[in-house]
Formats: sequence, C-alpha cells, structure tokens
Amino acid sequence: MLYRLQTVYLLISIFIYSILIYFLCYLNKDLMDFLECNSFFKKKFLIFLIICLFLSILSFFFFFKKKLQIFFNKINILTNTIYEGILFFSCSKWNKYTLIIFLFFILCICILYLTNRAIKKDIELINSINRIR
Repeated sequence: MLYRLQTVYLLISIFIYSILIYFLCYLNKDLMDFLECNSFFKKKFLIFLIICLFLSILSFFFFFKKKLQIFFNKINILTNTIYEGILFFSCSKWNKYTLIIFLFFILCICILYLTNRAIKKDIELINSINRIR
C-alpha cells in the first residue's frame, strides 16, 4: 500500500488540504476576511475543503478497489475545478492569499491527475500479468 506511487500522491493531496484547512480555520480567526469575496464564497469554502479532504482520504483507503479509487479522484478533480472557477469569478480583489489558494487548487488537481495515471498503470500491469498466466 505505502510503496506505490499513487499512495504518495494521495498523501501529498491530503497534506495540502489539511494545510489549507488549518490555515483558514486556526491561523485566521476571522475566517477568510483576507479574501474579500462575497458571503456565499466565505460560507461554503470550509465545507468544500472538508469534502475534498474526505474524498482524498476515501481514495487513500480504497487502495484495493482501484476503479473506485479512480472514481473518487475524478470527483475530487471535478469539485476542485468547479470551486476554482467560483474562486476566480467571485473574488473582487486579488491579493497574495487568493493567489496562494488558487495555486494550491491547481497543484491538487495536478497531483490527483498524476494519481489517476499511476493507478491506471498499476491496473495495466496487473492485467498484463494475468494475461501471461
């Protein structure tokens, strides 16, 4: 489980989401006053991050069911992309914190994409071994 590349990618993704949740909840007591976005964005951002963290953890623990793992990663990529679009269009002022969060979402999307590629390579390897038998 821990020796696979996709597990390392998922751990990095979980770490990034945890850092974002910690940064937004515990270091900033006003919860997102620095983003200067509308109230809809401020209320839903923490829930979104918890959902993405939960999807990454689910994908991490379903390492035996590779198709389900790919499905959870695709849902996570889709939610990241949708919320990145909401972040892009709802913020009135761009400051360094908004840019950092935007870049973290792009990094998570890339990591989840690499995870899916590694899982697909693992599935192809298992199928080729089964063909030889």
